[in-house]
Amino acid sequence: MTNPQVTNRNSQTFGPYSHLLPWPMLLNVELGPHSEMLVGSATVRVADVEFGWNHVGLEERVADGGIDWTRALSVVEHLCVSCSQANLLCFVQAAEAMSHLIVPPRAAHLRLLLAETERIVSHLQSASDIINAIGLPVQTTAMREVRERMINAVADWTGVRQQPGLITYGGMTHNMDEAATRSLSLAARHCERALRAQVIATINSRGIAGRLSELAVIKGSEALAAGLRGPILRASGVASDVRVSFPTGAYEDEAVTIIVQRTGDAFARLVVRLLECLESFRVIEQALDDLPAGPVRARGTHEMRTGKGISRVEGPRGEILCWVDGAPEGLRGIHLSAGSFPTLGILPGILRGIRIEDMPLVLLSLDLCLPCAER
Repeated sequence: MTNPQVTNRNSQTFGPYSHLLPWPMLLNVELGPHSEMLVGSATVRVADVEFGWNHVGLEERVADGGIDWTRALSVVEHLCVSCSQANLLCFVQAAEAMSHLIVPPRAAHLRLLLAETERIVSHLQSASDIINAIGLPVQTTAMREVRERMINAVADWTGVRQQPGLITYGGMTHNMDEAATRSLSLAARHCERALRAQVIATINSRGIAGRLSELAVIKGSEALAAGLRGPILRASGVASDVRVSFPTGAYEDEAVTIIVQRTGDAFARLVVRLLECLESFRVIEQALDDLPAGPVRARGTHEMRTGKGISRVEGPRGEILCWVDGAPEGLRGIHLSAGSFPTLGILPGILRGIRIEDMPLVLLSLDLCLPCAER
């Protein structure tokens, strides 16, 4: 993957900061007056953000000639690694709404486990990247170790480290045995205890708070006006979470507490993601305790009908909305709006006035997922 380039109006590349960003993007920035003599104290006067490096043309590919339903599952799941289960769940629920398919309770709970473990892994990646950018290697390693332990626990449960292909129309492709489920429960509890200590240390760290507090503040009214979603919105004091306001599947039975911070800065966004990890662990334990017996796919035919369907899911970066138009022979139209998409519109404004050395922290605190946003 190509590193992003950060340039000033004379096309000078600020290499020391580019490697910290995990996805390709071009930032053309114009520095403020008297800034170019000392780059370390430069501030951004104008920022022009160029996207399109990750564009996959999902909607165009489907609209051009359609795609069969089996292939559609793989295409949607492989749009993005960190949001794969949330994207797939939203797409499948839209297709199920179109064809009136009933998902068995056990399958709904297993889907919730996939979604919440993915949320933890995604949030820990974001948090560790931010802490690493601040320059705290010990804390970064500790956070990444917890993330890797969680990935291994999910791999032991599903058989693969990522994109397991388990979610399908009407339920799951196969059941998960009780021994594997008990192992996941035990591993999740160990990871939660290890992470809790890291969260307490991070929140109480004066070095982290001093570096991130009052950085790139987004007020609640501004977040609402921009249509922001997920942790960014909740860090600005707006209690909005699709799992609570529009619960589907097992979320109708398993209550979720909305995590909110009010300062709207980069530190608040970090705190929200870390506390949401702990909340996801609680939801996972609750769902495992309530895991019903029974089949994971409804009996009878699973043929698709002609029609349209819509679904909403809370992904790691906020609300995902999926609309589908299909027929028995395949998917004819799709619109998938990812959680990061509205954040793209605020980048030029939020970067204005930022010191050039703070740009990586600002961008990492927004936790953009460009493969999802540029679908």
